[in-house]
Amino acid sequence: MPILILFLAVSIFAQGLVPEWVDESWRLSHYPKSEWYIGFATDRIMKGQPDSKAYQAVEKNAQSKLSESIVVTVQGSSAVQISSRQTQKGETINTNYDQNIRTASNAILAKMDVKSYFDKASGYIYGFAAVKKKDLAEFYRSNINSLFSYAEKEFALVQQQAEQGRKKAALDKIQAVEDTLKNVGYWGSLLQIVESDNSYIKHEQDFWKRAGDMKMQLQNGTSVYLDISGDNDLETLGAEMQEKGCNCSISETKEGADYSVTIKNKLGDCTEAGNGLVFCYANATVAVNSLKHSKPISVKIPEAKGGSPNNNKEKATAETFKKLISSLAEKINKTINQ
Repeated sequence: MPILILFLAVSIFAQGLVPEWVDESWRLSHYPKSEWYIGFATDRIMKGQPDSKAYQAVEKNAQSKLSESIVVTVQGSSAVQISSRQTQKGETINTNYDQNIRTASNAILAKMDVKSYFDKASGYIYGFAAVKKKDLAEFYRSNINSLFSYAEKEFALVQQQAEQGRKKAALDKIQAVEDTLKNVGYWGSLLQIVESDNSYIKHEQDFWKRAGDMKMQLQNGTSVYLDISGDNDLETLGAEMQEKGCNCSISETKEGADYSVTIKNKLGDCTEAGNGLVFCYANATVAVNSLKHSKPISVKIPEAKGGSPNNNKEKATAETFKKLISSLAEKINKTINQ
């Protein structure tokens, strides 16, 4: 995110009346600490008139003094310590806020008014910088809102990639979302200091939860719901799919699953083949429904055949469905992987 530096610089080269802001009592009365951050700096010009570099130097020094006043306020506030420990499902996010705030306060000051003046009689050059706390708060709030907007767009891409089965890309993108949320916490810490505004925190915490839930879902692999009907419950099918290499979890509900697999199985005839042998047959129709496709994909499953000696139809039936489950697992895995 580009750093925005918005300030108004006014250098006074004229040798007219001494500006009122040079007087400390005037500064304190017209720029109360409850409403303003200010910085004041002086330097001695040993000979002649100051050049543009001298004016720039004293103005920069005044800005640094202003920044130091923010740092002192930040370091003395417990709000930063609370905000710097935003948690994601109980995990502490460790961030060096003291260093980050010191760096930011030296570079990012919205709507800062900077003045300079040279007193020829005394040889002193003065610099003054001021920024309203409410203007600074609006700047921080704007940054927070921009970050939330960016995170929402990135999260939409995460969801799209997840739906397309691009889990590695989605995990990389969710990391970008989390990095953005850390920046929200950082700007929020400054906002709390300047205006005691923590209204952003609920949105931030909700977003952390959404990101965490999505990350966990992606890391747990594909979720598959098995909708089974027919002559056999095929209760070992899910375990068979995982054993045959499916990086998936079997969902108990259809809602939220990556894939819904509808299976209708039917036990066919059992025939005696002589010498006490009996063979049974079973078949199944399968449709794999994914968010990636507008309609279910039909999967062809070869008819399964299982046999048993001693004319034991029960064992032959069990053997038949065991082979059918193995075939189903292979075909469903292949369809999902594709």
